[in-house]
Amino acid sequence: MIDFEYLLSRIGYFGKFQILVLGMIFYSGIPSGLNSIGPVFQSYSPPYRCKVPPFDNNATYSEVNDSQILTYMIPIDEEGYYDNCSRYIYEPSACDNGSYACVATVTNATEECIDGYVYDRSLFTETVVTELDLVCDKVLYSYIATSLYMVGLFIGSILFGYIADRYGRQLTLIVSSLGCAVGMVGAGLSNVYWLYALFRLIIAFFGYGLTISCFVTVMEVVGPKWRALSGVGYQAAFAIGYMTLSGIAYGLRDWRNMQWAMILLSLPFGLFLFFIPESPRWLFSVNRDERGRKITERMARFNGAVLTDDDWKEAARIGAERSEEMNKEKEDLDQYSFKDLFRKPGIRRTMLIVIFCWFTNSMVYYGLTLNVGELSGNIFINNVIGGVMELISYVICILILDVVGRRFLHSGMMLFCGLTLTIHAIIKEYAVDDAGIVIDPELSRVANAFAFLAKIGVSGSFAVIYTFTSELFPTVVRSNSIGIGSAGARIGGIFAPLMLATQVKVSWMGNIIFAIFAMFGAVASMFLPETTGIDTIDSLDAAELFYAGKDFNSLDSNEYSDAGSDYKEKFAYENKSAEVHSNTSTHL
Repeated sequence: MIDFEYLLSRIGYFGKFQILVLGMIFYSGIPSGLNSIGPVFQSYSPPYRCKVPPFDNNATYSEVNDSQILTYMIPIDEEGYYDNCSRYIYEPSACDNGSYACVATVTNATEECIDGYVYDRSLFTETVVTELDLVCDKVLYSYIATSLYMVGLFIGSILFGYIADRYGRQLTLIVSSLGCAVGMVGAGLSNVYWLYALFRLIIAFFGYGLTISCFVTVMEVVGPKWRALSGVGYQAAFAIGYMTLSGIAYGLRDWRNMQWAMILLSLPFGLFLFFIPESPRWLFSVNRDERGRKITERMARFNGAVLTDDDWKEAARIGAERSEEMNKEKEDLDQYSFKDLFRKPGIRRTMLIVIFCWFTNSMVYYGLTLNVGELSGNIFINNVIGGVMELISYVICILILDVVGRRFLHSGMMLFCGLTLTIHAIIKEYAVDDAGIVIDPELSRVANAFAFLAKIGVSGSFAVIYTFTSELFPTVVRSNSIGIGSAGARIGGIFAPLMLATQVKVSWMGNIIFAIFAMFGAVASMFLPETTGIDTIDSLDAAELFYAGKDFNSLDSNEYSDAGSDYKEKFAYENKSAEVHSNTSTHL
């Protein structure tokens, strides 16, 4: 096996080739953001009421306005608002001759909207909700479709890590891109709810494969010092993608037109597929040295470097030594599995807290992001502001992560999110009535500000949890811990739309649920040990000592630590698919 890390030191850790490849790969974050946050606009639910023929859409009754129809035909509910899902029973045929005689036939009895619904189309001419009538008894369908999208991510996270490691990053990239394309086109053509939901699930499933292959390639072609910045850059591309969605939705007010625009914006990445190379690191790891050498030589030419025969001989020598070390290490590691994360009390407690933190981060993040349509004010601007807040949170975390520590930053961000969300919910109750109508514009703007501050908190905590998790657990089960944590995040994403559905009946319920979970997450993470500046934990016994607040370094003088820091970094790439699960949880 050829050691790519040595060759990379000769080529350059962040040269022209890497910048070009990263630029093409980062573009994939834009369609990822578009697809993930698309329901904010595409599934927007406007005000509606029962259709009342022959008055609606009839030139003969053009003088009859909506206010009159509401007054005479729509009942009042117990809270004093018009009941959007029923109408008074009347005899429509009495008005067929152009008279208003049917109004006289109105009774106090009510019936369901048997003739369909009338929607306020002043903001969007057509959405998934208005086209498929996902209101009243079908109001949960839209939330379920979004939850199914998260199910697609969950299934993709289980399968595509193995596929990317088994068949390569490039093949996974191509197959996932084609799958996403089929899903996006299918969703745009769907005129039946379950077909639409199925294609959204397909988009999510293949989208996760696309993200895994892209992210792993990014991490594997740059040097160690550039990996954190490259990872944040990929996250930023996702935020830019869903901020771009505001412009698409503003210009194209029909959900299908939005879908076709999203497809068009994704097409450039289809062209990039012809230029994004296979990861040389992966090729060398599976002994496909000839192809790996060609790509590495191309990298060197782009970067203005020259690889000599001596460089290749040295890379082969180092690779042979490390391959021997890795084979010995893998034989020992085969005895460990995810079950070892729950055998001993210290690691079991730590793992359960980490799962809860991942679950909470994902649920609250998606809850806030998908709920932007419920904020007062301009939905397009609100969505852009949400993306800006996310970018700000990444900068904050980069600047202070090593200063305040993982535990305090994660806990502080979660607490900040919970408190600001609570304040937002309280202020909103005074600023907006039960029908969603703003009664105090000033208070409403203040409420929005606290919602955006909450977005900074949850985005920051989500950015920290990956690094925190990878440092909390020993080498022998590290990838398993990240994979299980990521699974918790996927489940949290599935629950997020369902929690939002509670605000259909109680407007403040969703945000309060998110706030409570965020504050519990803040408290729970304080029971985790701080990992800033500690040596890498390599054994289960050492981990137990660490969780108990004792010195563990003496126990880590075993074969796991003897391999050295260079080996540990090399071994991490063998488990990159598990690492990517957590790195991409913020995005998908």
